[in-house]
Amino acid sequence: MPRITPLELQGPAGLLEAELLEPEAPPRFTATVAHPHPLHGGDMDNHVVGAAANAVVELGGAALRFNFRGTGGSEGRHDEGRGETDDLGACEQELRRRFPRLPRLGVGYSFGAVVTMARLPQAEAAQDPPTGVLLIAPPLTHYDFEAATTASVPVAVVYGQLDAFTTDAMIRRLPKRWPTLEECLEVARAGHDLSSPELGPTIRQALESLAR
Repeated sequence: MPRITPLELQGPAGLLEAELLEPEAPPRFTATVAHPHPLHGGDMDNHVVGAAANAVVELGGAALRFNFRGTGGSEGRHDEGRGETDDLGACEQELRRRFPRLPRLGVGYSFGAVVTMARLPQAEAAQDPPTGVLLIAPPLTHYDFEAATTASVPVAVVYGQLDAFTTDAMIRRLPKRWPTLEECLEVARAGHDLSSPELGPTIRQALESLAR
């Protein structure tokens, strides 16, 4: 079982509600885990976010999941992804403060995947990028994920076979558009909510390729 520490982090729009999940042994890497769209019920207690955080811990990492501004106990107001990118940056800084020598992954589900990729150029410019990015059910029909076309770090994707926002045709085009794409893993018979017993093992497989 992971060791869970509730946190209140100082974000750019106020305090951010967060939880740090750690393995029993000292972690060998860290990861931020960003949740789906808050205006559609998304928060850090989402089952996919939980599965991703647990997979990080199972692989020996420490996972920081958090609520974006205006969600749950986090202060501020929803900012359509702009301010949320800065919220993610504050969480990255917290992991760097706590674990200064460990590599860091960025993990995001749906809207969280959008924010995770949008944050990448800023982290690269600050010379503190994650060592890899995992996008879970990235809504390719609604966002262009332009940063993935110039990313300098490995990118992995987990998606549902029946996801209307991440279609097979779009997935097939990604290797030509995203030069650092490592792999795309499908969760069979799952939609955008990824309700499947295969979710956890699939996320873990994707993380293994990034955390090795």
